[in-house]
Amino acid sequence: MAVTLEDELVTRARKSPEADDLCVRYRAMKQYLEKEYYPWIQANCPFYTDHGEPHIRSVIQAASLLLSPHLSANRRKSELTDLDLFLVLTSILWHDVGNVYGRSGHATKIAEMTREVKQLGFPNPNVHRLVNEIALAHAGENGLDMPREREDCTTSHGSYIVYPLALAAVVRFADEISENQSRISHAMMDKIPDENRVYWEYAKCISASIPDPGRQRIRITLNISIETATSLYPCPEYSTRTGKSEATLVEYIIFRLEKMNNERAYCAPHFSRYVTIREIEASLTLTRNEVRVDSYEELVTLGDGGVKQSAYPTIEVFAPFFRDHPRWSPTEIQKAAKQ
Repeated sequence: MAVTLEDELVTRARKSPEADDLCVRYRAMKQYLEKEYYPWIQANCPFYTDHGEPHIRSVIQAASLLLSPHLSANRRKSELTDLDLFLVLTSILWHDVGNVYGRSGHATKIAEMTREVKQLGFPNPNVHRLVNEIALAHAGENGLDMPREREDCTTSHGSYIVYPLALAAVVRFADEISENQSRISHAMMDKIPDENRVYWEYAKCISASIPDPGRQRIRITLNISIETATSLYPCPEYSTRTGKSEATLVEYIIFRLEKMNNERAYCAPHFSRYVTIREIEASLTLTRNEVRVDSYEELVTLGDGGVKQSAYPTIEVFAPFFRDHPRWSPTEIQKAAKQ
């Protein structure tokens, strides 16, 4: 079992008063959120994919794998300080809590909500501010504009050099790659309204999404049912890319892989202090009754394509995929479904 960031903080807490203090504060905030907020996010937004405790656990796992070269099981001396661990973990705890008030602008509510527990959770105002900035950076195409590259931070236990931009990039990308089957209820699939359905179907397809720092890539495995692959779903965000207000599931999957790759290109230069991720390796399999359909298995590697980005990346995946893999077009899959 891989060491998580939580495991690392607990291990250090046995040896360091600073780590022990931060661990106590982290656990107190986590218990508070699990009781007071996480259950109500889904109650307020019942047809969103999960933004509560299972999602938080998944993001922590993804961030832990991204940062695994720096955890104690792999290195005697970690480049992550006790404060770094606290900042990453606490930012993950808070990054989606604003959804309890609704999806729109949820990230902007973080600062207001964290003020409720300043005495409980934060050792000083600078740490509180850093958590807010790192958590807020998970949203929007300019989210990483706010955190500074480097800061000095003094707590009651000592002085630290913090790299908030790198930590924010880790949290943001860990959130991006944490979309998977754990975010949905299979029993609820038939009850999901049309306007939310494509997000659930997408999550249902993802059986694994795993950072592999040793090979500098993310491995994502998607199993797509032929019965739903060409179903049309309302999808407003898809229209920004194609001009269409609806998408088939297979089109939406490639659209989301394009977004994931652009998030990688956006975040990777900033978190390169800790880890290098150059590619996304996506394994796509079309299934019928959970059995692979002949010749419908594809391994696609997505990277930079030699393009250097000065702003939010616009690396194209959607059109090149369907050009290079015509059998995956909705029309061709519909033909295969009739065979």
